[in-house]
Parts: sequence; structure tokens; C-alpha cells
Amino acid sequence: MDRAAEKHCKECHGCQIVSRPDPPELLRPTPLPDGPWRDLAVDLLGPLPSNHSILVVVDYYSRYYEYDILTSTTTEKVIDSLESIFSRHGLPVTLKSDNGPQFKSELFREYCENNGITHLRTTAKWAQANGEVERQNAALMKRIRIAHSEGLDWKRS
Repeated sequence: MDRAAEKHCKECHGCQIVSRPDPPELLRPTPLPDGPWRDLAVDLLGPLPSNHSILVVVDYYSRYYEYDILTSTTTEKVIDSLESIFSRHGLPVTLKSDNGPQFKSELFREYCENNGITHLRTTAKWAQANGEVERQNAALMKRIRIAHSEGLDWKRS
């Protein structure tokens, strides 16, 4: 019966239209770093209400995260925010980001190079590759939605 069902789905035109053409790439776990604040992930969450965005930075060792609410997501503002966060915890060894224009810019490349940070970029259009920060983003978005539904200021909640 299982083979008959599988055969039917493979031959069904509707099933072929909505199925994935290739199986997804196997997930490879990120090895645990040697210590805290060495390997970080960074992402921009937004745009949010009032044209704000949130810069989220997550430590792969402890899962501790820091965020900064931004009104502008230019490379300069992202670097200023990162410098503020790094001044509290120190510079990381590696920093993983997506391929947002802020992280692909020459200015960001120079910033990382000048500070001895190895910048790793994830596969384009594949958010799962930076899963740690994406999980934190989901948790932050839940809190923002709850605050918004209760009429609270989402920036203070």
C-alpha cells in the first residue's frame, strides 16, 4: 500500500507542482566554540513599527544575545551599534551574518579586517544557515507582537 501511495504521489500532477524538486541540504551542526564571545551571529530584524529595525547579536557558546534598536540600517549605524556591544564584551574571533547590503559593503569588510574579525556569510536566501540568530529573532518578534496586541510600547517590553 505504501508503494502504491508513493507511486500515485509521484505521478500526480498536483503533487508535482507543490512538491520540492530537491531535498533540502543536510544540516550540519555548528561546533561549540572554545569559550564565550568568540563566535557570534548577527542579523537585522525588521522593519518594525515606526520604521525601526533591531540589530541582534548572538553568542554561539552561551546563546546570550544583545540587541540594539536602530532607526537607520546603514553600514555606519550597524558598525556603531556593534562597536557599542563589543565595547562591553570584547571583539569576537568570527562574526556570521547573512548577505544583507550592510554586511557585504566594503566599509564592513574593512571594519572586520581592521579589528581582526573573520566575517563569515551564510548562503544567500537560506536563513536556516544562521539558525541561532534566527531563533532569537523569532523570540523577539513574539514579544513585540504581544506588546503590540496589548497596546504597550514594544521598545520597552
